[in-house]
Formats: sequence, structure tokens, C-alpha cells
Amino acid sequence: MYADFSTIILPIFVCSGLGLLWVKLKLPMHTATLSSLVSNLGIPCLLLSSLNRPGLTLAVLGHTFLAGALALFGFALVGMLALRLMQLPIRKYLPSLMLPNTANLGIPIALFALGQEGLLYAVAFSALVQIGHYTLGVWLLSGHGSLRNILTSPTIWAILVALGMLATHTALPDSLQTVTHQLGAMAPPLMLLMLGASLAEIRLEGLGRVLILSLVRVGGGLGIGLLVAHGLGLPPLAASALIIQSAMPVAVLSHLIAQHYQGPSRDIAGMILVSTLLVFIGLPLLLSLI
Repeated sequence: MYADFSTIILPIFVCSGLGLLWVKLKLPMHTATLSSLVSNLGIPCLLLSSLNRPGLTLAVLGHTFLAGALALFGFALVGMLALRLMQLPIRKYLPSLMLPNTANLGIPIALFALGQEGLLYAVAFSALVQIGHYTLGVWLLSGHGSLRNILTSPTIWAILVALGMLATHTALPDSLQTVTHQLGAMAPPLMLLMLGASLAEIRLEGLGRVLILSLVRVGGGLGIGLLVAHGLGLPPLAASALIIQSAMPVAVLSHLIAQHYQGPSRDIAGMILVSTLLVFIGLPLLLSLI
């Protein structure tokens, strides 16, 4: 299925590389605007535009959410074990090991590797991770969560609409389907551009510790994803999306939250850089596993 990895890998390298080069050349990039477009329009429309396909039912999507929740629980266990062995504070480091970069990198990889058919599963898992960032992630680093960020998230509302449509066996009108497809199509390349821009501004410190933690995030995540996907007997597309998302690097959002709540932001910045490089290097292997 993936005899020619270049058709999947090349767009990812080119888009993220262009984002990095853009920043290095000091060209204007308003990341707050791009992030708002992607999170408020791109990802919700990407989800809704991927609903119209045969075989997708409420039970299948529910099974996917269950698998995602089990995977996150597995990430937490592996992360806590690694942090305890390394004698690092669990509350400060666990969010970065538990909540991978399913948006900026995971969704584009899933789209290029699985097409529109597998995209919904990747977006659904990503939504769980975003909820985790604003609840468990914020709580661990600060001592309190943020319910408001969840209730005002367009992605969460898009998922609720999707669940309602699946439950009532309804579909978007053709004209609205076209609109959501066009708006959703902007999200993957913009997310990769922003990822590259973020990497351009990260500085690496504490290489040994950062490398070990990055291996825990990527390698441990991949192992948990394979275990959950095959243990639950997920359908091939759902299993592939879960495995891809489970093996993603440390999320840029983890760094932003750590900065805001005085967490180990320098270590997390290094983990983002190293774990992202590990994913890029291991991408052919990852795709061969699915």
C-alpha cells in the first residue's frame, strides 16, 4: 500500500520546511491568525467534510473514542514510569509525554497516508488530546483546569454535530459539503507550516535527558498505539489512524502551556525538536507498520 513513501513524506517535509525557512528569512507570518483559522474553521470543517463515507456509524466512532481514551491512559502509565525512573517531577513533565502533537503533524500525516476515509478517526483522536491539554495538562501544571476552553471549542461542537448526524442517519447538503471540504483542505498545509515555524525558534538544551524523554514519547506511544489498536480489533483505517497519532512527537501546545505556568519549558522545547526529528526519520517505518 505504501510502496512509494515519497508521495506521503515529501509534502510533509516540504510544507514544514517552508515554514521553517519562512521564519529564518524573517518573512511575515502572523501565527496567531493562522492558528485561529485552523482551530476555529479548518479542523472542524475537516471533520465534517470527512463524514460522508460508507461504513461510518455511531458505533464505529464510539469505538474509536474508546480506543483513544485507552491509548491516552497507556501514554500516562508509560510516562509516569519513565519520569519516576529518571527522578523528574511527574506533574511538570507528564503532559508533554501523554499528549502528542496530533494536530500540527498527526492530522496531515493521516490525511496523506490514509486519505479522506481515515481522516475522521485521526481528527476524533486529536479532539480527545485537545481536551486533555486544557483539562489534565493545565491541571497538572497549574492545579486547575479550563472547562471554558472545552465548551467554546469549535472542534468539540463539530464532533457533537457529527455524532448527531450519524445517530440520525443524516448528511450534509451537497453545497455545504463542498464548503466544508474547501475550508477543511486548508488545515493540513497550514498546520505543517506553523510546525516548521515553531521549530525554527526552538533551542536545544540538556540533550541526554531530552533524547530519552523524546524516545519515550515516540517509541512508547507507538507501542501503546499498536497494542490498543490490535487488542481492540479496530477496523484497518481506525487502527492505522490511532497508530499514527499515538507515535506523534511532543505537542507545541505543551510548550506554550508550560511557559504560561512556569513548567520546564526549555526541556519541553528540546523534546519538541528531537521528537519531531525522530518522527520524520522514522516515518517510513511507521507507515510500513500500518
